[in-house]
Amino acid sequence: MAFCRTIAALATAVQLQGTQPVPALDSARLIADLSALAADSMEGRRIATPGGARARAYLLRAFTRIGLAPVRDSFPAPFVAKTRAAELTGVNLVGMIRGTKHADRYLVVSAHYDHLGVRNGVIYNGADDNASGTAAVLAMAQWFKSHPPENSVIFALFDGEETGLLGAKAFLEKPPVPIERIVANVNLDMVSRNVKGELYASGASPFPVMKPLLDSIAAIAPVKLLLGHDTGVGESNWIQQSDQGPFDTKKIPFVYFGVEDHPDYHKPGDKVEHIEPGFYYRCVQTIAEFVRRLDLALDRVAAVRVGH
Repeated sequence: MAFCRTIAALATAVQLQGTQPVPALDSARLIADLSALAADSMEGRRIATPGGARARAYLLRAFTRIGLAPVRDSFPAPFVAKTRAAELTGVNLVGMIRGTKHADRYLVVSAHYDHLGVRNGVIYNGADDNASGTAAVLAMAQWFKSHPPENSVIFALFDGEETGLLGAKAFLEKPPVPIERIVANVNLDMVSRNVKGELYASGASPFPVMKPLLDSIAAIAPVKLLLGHDTGVGESNWIQQSDQGPFDTKKIPFVYFGVEDHPDYHKPGDKVEHIEPGFYYRCVQTIAEFVRRLDLALDRVAAVRVGH
């Protein structure tokens, strides 16, 4: 409850000041969704586990509450993936808000909802990784439902990211819409805590068309937005380290939002009480404003997409 009061007070202050040209999101719902997904009852949300299924049921109710439309017949999109250890059945969740001007052109906003599960009897709750990104996608879907986009926006929650980006790969192997109609991807993974107050955006180096938009957001963002982690080799290049990777492989322009690793990354300490509510809310506002501006500028990105 303390988190809810803190983030709600912050949202109210921003709205009263009227100084930040960023969307006013439902702060109480944002933190409630994160808390529910990172609860012990979800058992770490590992792919193909009862905890993962419980998280999925929660998210399906959220899709219905928000009023998203299925892209095909229903929100769940099951897939089967083979790993070195086993053959796993995962389930992506895919909903949509249809565009008012370009209904047959798509922007994908994504996050993975799975985490590491239970190891040696210890629950890895994954509050930042990636209940934070998942709850943020829900918050943005709710906002765009009341502020319809010009292009159709697909809200995709991927399963099996922690096991090798399985859900994102399955989504692009059998896309719910013609793949040439998917113009861009905005992916969120870990956006709720950073001791420096820094949020990174990756993607402007491989897709320079994104840089002017990101620069414009950095100038007004209520957090310190930095561009990077999208060049070179090794751990410092994040392109293939989360679900934006398969989009990049398909030459689909992307921007990935996330924070640098913290001491609780992939550890049991990644719990709700360690997120930073004010920073989290401001991050999600920043990303929502980027998605809003990207939607309005999608013609330029589409031209680049055709060029590939």
